[in-house]
Formats: sequence, structure tokens, C-alpha cells
Amino acid sequence: MNNCLAFLRRILPLWGFAVSLGAFAVVAAPAAHAAAAPSDPTYAALRAARPDGRTITVENLVLDRDVYHFEFTRGTFHLLTPVEGRTWGAVFLGEGKVRLTPATPNERRRLAISSGGDPATFELLNDTFSRLVLWTGEDALVEIAQAAETKTGSPDAKAIAALDEQIERQKKKYRTNFHLRVLADLLDVPGLTSGAMLAFFDGAKLGPALAAIDPHGADALRIGGFLGHEDSLLWIADDNKGGAWYLSETAGELKSGRRSLPFRAVDASHYEIETTVARDEDVAGQATIHFEVRVPKLRVLGVNLQGALRLSSAAFAPEGDETWTEIPFIQEAEKEDNEVAVVFPRTLTKGEKLRLRFAYAGDKVLVDQGDKNYAVLSRVSWYPNLGFFSDNATFDLTYRVPLGNQILSVGNPVETKTEGNSEVSVWKATTPIAVAGFNYGKFKKLEQKDEISGIGVEVWTNPGTPDIIREINSILGSSTSGFFDDVDSAGVAITGPSTGPTLGKVDTGKLAQAALADGVNSARLFATYFGPLPFERVAITQQAQWSFGQSWPALIYMPYVSFLDGTQRRTLGFGGGLQDFVDSVGFHEFAHQWWGHRLGWESYRDQWLSEGFAEFSAALAIQHTQGWKQYDDFWREARKRIVEKVPGNSMPPYEAGAISDGYRAASQRTPTAPFALIYSKGGYVLHMLRMAMYDPRSKDPDAAFIAMMRDFTQTFDGKNPSTADFQKIAEKHIVPMLDATRDGKLDWFFKQWVHGTEVPKLTSKIDVEKVADGYRLHGTVTQSEVSAEFRTLVPLYVEIEKNQFAQVGLLPMVGSGTKPVDAVLKLPKKPRRALVNARGEVLARD
Repeated sequence: MNNCLAFLRRILPLWGFAVSLGAFAVVAAPAAHAAAAPSDPTYAALRAARPDGRTITVENLVLDRDVYHFEFTRGTFHLLTPVEGRTWGAVFLGEGKVRLTPATPNERRRLAISSGGDPATFELLNDTFSRLVLWTGEDALVEIAQAAETKTGSPDAKAIAALDEQIERQKKKYRTNFHLRVLADLLDVPGLTSGAMLAFFDGAKLGPALAAIDPHGADALRIGGFLGHEDSLLWIADDNKGGAWYLSETAGELKSGRRSLPFRAVDASHYEIETTVARDEDVAGQATIHFEVRVPKLRVLGVNLQGALRLSSAAFAPEGDETWTEIPFIQEAEKEDNEVAVVFPRTLTKGEKLRLRFAYAGDKVLVDQGDKNYAVLSRVSWYPNLGFFSDNATFDLTYRVPLGNQILSVGNPVETKTEGNSEVSVWKATTPIAVAGFNYGKFKKLEQKDEISGIGVEVWTNPGTPDIIREINSILGSSTSGFFDDVDSAGVAITGPSTGPTLGKVDTGKLAQAALADGVNSARLFATYFGPLPFERVAITQQAQWSFGQSWPALIYMPYVSFLDGTQRRTLGFGGGLQDFVDSVGFHEFAHQWWGHRLGWESYRDQWLSEGFAEFSAALAIQHTQGWKQYDDFWREARKRIVEKVPGNSMPPYEAGAISDGYRAASQRTPTAPFALIYSKGGYVLHMLRMAMYDPRSKDPDAAFIAMMRDFTQTFDGKNPSTADFQKIAEKHIVPMLDATRDGKLDWFFKQWVHGTEVPKLTSKIDVEKVADGYRLHGTVTQSEVSAEFRTLVPLYVEIEKNQFAQVGLLPMVGSGTKPVDAVLKLPKKPRRALVNARGEVLARD
């Protein structure tokens, strides 16, 4: 492999993972100097606490918590220094065992795949440990103290070292501040004995692990991105095989039929953000957040802010009161456990309305990519916020940037003026949105208003040439060996000429008209199918990042590759996979204005309601702009991504997990599975619903489907629905073809397609012969390799002319088995053949 290929592997990530609403970059940068925060004594005591010489020696002590069974065979608990009059932690040294018995079949499968077990036979996870660090806001330590006498003496050096190592892992491995979670249990409700339990242990097989039960949900631990509101977690701290191996509602909740709701301590209503770009990459800001307290008592409040941005002050004031009080903020070192929190000097109560004000600065939020092209790397935490994608609010945004550069922001432009060497622009988002963002650089504009949807579509392109194009041209110009000669890990062909022309100058403005046409078509089509947008305008903006597309409210970031023309793509040797991505990425990102911004999603288990729906929307746009054949081709390629194993994965994606596993379907054995499940299979599920509701005899064949989708968007406008919420809407609009269980419910459909992993094999052998009354179809259809209750409605087709199909019936199939076909059709001529599932209405392996 030559250096050219290695270089382009760095700049061309897997095309399939480039379309991501939820993905964001976390960058490391030298710390900016910040003023010292007022110290919070309780937090300082927690960070300083070490074993204090009190010990409890136990034998055969059992501690059961939810699905976890801990056996402390023999050893000693070394208690930590009390904080707020309470012993909140201990270090165990000795011999112990842990057993995890999954509460659901799906989590058992998830745990089997992550741990390297056989999903068919796996039952539970066992391991042993010789040390365990326990931090808890519940009564586990009281239970331990009741098992044996507490003795006093000198602190044990090995216990101190074990705790120090765990804190170092918190900084370097977990990269989140678990002390903040304990702090909240200690200060929010003093005396609480039903808080979180965090057990850190070194498993003989698992390595560093965290077993946690948190009544606020795993998201409260602020580890690993979006973990949702389920309470019980096993997290493995390993760079290769780590992550959330187990995550579920507690066994008690599942048994009772209850489910945890998202925990939100506060509700932000409005943000005022002033941002200054002093130089090309340096950002400073001041943010004021208006919010209301939603819980009975609150003193510790977590805040989202990228680690490269360093706080210099924090203050709060009651709404309507201009007397601001400086308060302690917590922000550890940038490259470590730098989660941010503030500690209020008094207990806030439910219903109080207040404001928080922050000042902050840092670099690497922006990266100069050359010739007035910039990458905005921190997309969601470039300003202090209380919940992105989960807490809608209005925004007032003011930007000060060097003259010659521009800001394109969420919201609507209100004012632009020059002050000295700066351009100042003011933007307002008066409709509540889930996240704020901006693009930065030098742009030229093309625009058109679609009168049908009422949306003004803008395309902003940068006339300059980013450094990456210069580097590619330099490589192409000096290459004497094969530029591409490989297949990447997504199976995309990357072969090309050994020598050839350079890309030359990329004129992004030439392709702006195509991007504008796609935007207008998207606005018109999606408004028809899904209902109107709350935005008057949507800006499609070019960015220098190569193959990364993303959508913010009324602001779309398009990957740079989408502005290369066909000749330039061929020069780079791009195969069909990347071309498919380029053809659909604009539609996909525009669809996120509905799926992701008009409506959000409740947890990672429901993220297909954003990404899968956007993927379906892209296919819908392709059908309406290019035709049914291209629509069918889209789903044919999607089916391959779902059912075929690709290099680097030990099984095909559909076996790796369910759609509702979300990004947790990624493991060391199945690293690329989440894209195929969340995007492709999620979209395919919506395609199957559409085709089941499609009535070709109607004046508007999609009328039932459109009514369902518009009902969904209207019912959950500005909210974060769950999969169960969507199912209820679908059941309101159920058609006879989908009512397979004759109870008006779609439990069967969602259980097997969204929450299940089965995909059937469908085979048929059907002959066509002339009879007196027409043409007789006779033969068999077989469904195999599914469970006994698996249901499908298999469409039967005849091919009249080449690639011209007519559906002639539906065959209900339940479980694995074979059904006969025997029917006579009156047709003007003998069909070429009879077949099943010609349009891919049923996701199948063949």
C-alpha cells in the first residue's frame, strides 16, 4: 500500500458513516487560561477523600442489586473519608465474584456478542475480582456495615493506591467526572438513601469495568455520549472492546411494566449567546441561560461544554432580578474528566425561574482549512447548554468575526454591521429548537423560494480552495504508482489510474444550482408528505470536511465531496458506494429538518426515528425525482448493507442487533453494524410500512401513509417521541393488510422488525401456463430460518414486460414453512415469469 492510499484513507472516512445527525467531534487543544472558580467545599472534599483507616472485614458477604450479584468471599472494605457527615465510598481488597443475569433476551444477546460468547447459548456473565471501588448515594455501605464490626486504624497504602488508580482511569479512560454524580446525591437531597450505586472493579476477564445503577438513568453518568434513561449499566473501559455492554431498565421495572422516563432537572427556555472569533480559530463567549427547575430540590446542575473551552466565571440570578451572584463551577483539566457543573449556594425548588451566566474562551472550536474555509469541529457544545437534542429553547445569537469572513447561523438574520475590524451579525431563533450551530468562512449565496412549501432555500458556497484539494493535487501530480488499488472496509471500490490529471480548481459554485434544486425538491416533497416546517428558510452550506454531512435547525452542513463534479470524482477513483452517498446526502440532510429538528427522539433506542426516517425520505425524494427503478435500487442496496457481512465484522449487521440497540450494536465483532441498522434497516422499516399502505388503485396511492406521517409530526411537534409513540400513531392509521393479528395492533410488526433480529429467507418456484380462462400460476413459496411466530405478507408478482411488474396477490406467511400457489389470472398476454417480493416490500435475505 503506497503513501497516497494511506493519506486518502485518512481524509476519506467510511462514506456510510458520514451522514450523522447525532455525531459530533470532540477536539483536544491547549488549555486557555481561566480565572479560578470559587471553591465548592463539598466537591473538594470528595476529590480529596481517601481511605481513612476505618475497615470492615467480611466473609461470604452477598450484595444483590438489580441484575448484579456480588459475592465478597473474603477481604476488607476500606472506608473513605466521610463527606457531609456521610460515608459515601469504600475500597474492597480481597477475593470477590460478580454475576450479571440479563433481564431481557435482547440484552442477553447484546452481552453475548460484546463479551465474545455464543448468542444461542449465552445465559449470564461471570467474573472474579481482587479489588473493587464502591461509590454510592444509596444504602449499600449501610448493608456492608451491618455484616461485621467497623474497626479503626491507619489507612492502608494498597487501598489508597487502588483508589488513586481508579481516579486516574476516570481522567484518562472514562473521561467523565463521576464525583459530580455523587456530589448531586449528597447535596440535592441530604440524607438520600436511594441514589446511584457505582461499582468499579478489575475483572479477571472483563478488565476495568463499571457496574452502575442510577435512578436518574445512565445519561446522568455522562459517559459515552447518549445512553438514555435506563437505570442499569455495565460499562467496560477498554479502547477496543469497551462501551455499554449491558443497559436496561431494572428487572423490577420490567416485571411491573413501568419504564423510566427521561430525567431532566431543569427546563431551559431561552439562550442569549455572544460569540467573538478574535482570530481565525480563537473563540470567546458569554452565554446566559434562562431556565425553570423541574425537580423538588436542586443544588448541583450539570452543564454541557466542550473541554477546550475554559470557563472563567459563572453567576446566577432569579428571573427579573439584576443582582447576580457568583457561584462555584467545576471543570477539571481539558483532556481529562472535564465535565462541567455549577453548585448553587442554596437549594433551588421546583418551579423557580432563574438565569445562569457564563464567560468562557478557547481555541480549536474552529479549524482553519485554508483559503477562508473553516471546519466547525465543536458542533453541540461550543456554548454552555443544559441539554442538546433533548431540551428545546429559543435563541438570541450575536457573532463578532474578523472582516472578510461570515457567519451562517441557526435562526433568522436580524442585523449585520461593521464595528472596527469586525463584522457583527445578530440572529434570532424564535421557534424553540433543540440545538444551536453556525458555519464560518467566506461564502457566496444562491437562493430560491419554493412557493408550495413556503420555504426559502439558500445555498452558500466558498469560492476558495481548501488545503485538502491542494494536497490531493500535489499527490496526483507527483504519483507514479497506483493511486487507488484497494477496497475499503465498507466494501467501496477505490481503484483508479496509476497516473492521471489533477483535480484542478474545484468550482463549488458550479454545483450550487444542483444543490439548490435538490433543496427545493426536498422542501416541496417533504412538506407534502410530512407537513410544514416551522422555519421560513433553510441554508445549505458548504464545509471543508470531506465526507461529513450534518443538519442543524434551518442550517445544513454539506460534505465537500458533494461539490466535486463527476470528472473529479472519477479522477479520485470513487466507486459506486460513494456516488450513491453523494446522490442522496442532500435529501437525507434536508429531511432532518423534520426528523431530528421538528421532531426529536427520546433515547438512543429511538434514534432510527431520526436517521432511519431521513434515509427513507432520501429514497422517497429519489423516487420522485428519478423514478421507481431508482427507488427500488436504493432499497436493494440497503438490503445488502443489512444482510451481507462486510470485512471487519464477524456477522452480518442484522444478526449483530436490533434497530432499537442503536449505536450499541457496535462491538469489536461488529464495528460497522449501527449504520446498517439505524440508517438502512430503520429506513427499510418505514419503506415496508409505506408499501403495505400503498393503494395503486387510489387517485393518491400514498394517502394513508401521508396521513400517518403528518399525524406523527403534528402530534409530536417540538417533542422527543419514542418508538412506542410512533407505533401508536401507526396503529391509528392501520390498514387491513397490516392488521395481521386482527386486533388493530402492530405489536407483531415492531417486535420483529424494530426490536428483533430476524430476517427471513424467501424462495419461490412458480410456473406460468396457458389455460382456458387465462394463465395459471402454480407452485410454492417458502419462508425459512425464522421463529414460529414470525409473520410476513409476501407479495406475489408477474413480470409483464422486462422490469415491468404487476402485483397480483399477497400470501400471509407465519413461521418457517411452505405454502402452495394456485391461481388463474386473466391477462392480455403470457407474463415472462411469476415471482415474489419484486419491489422488496419485505426485507429478506434473498
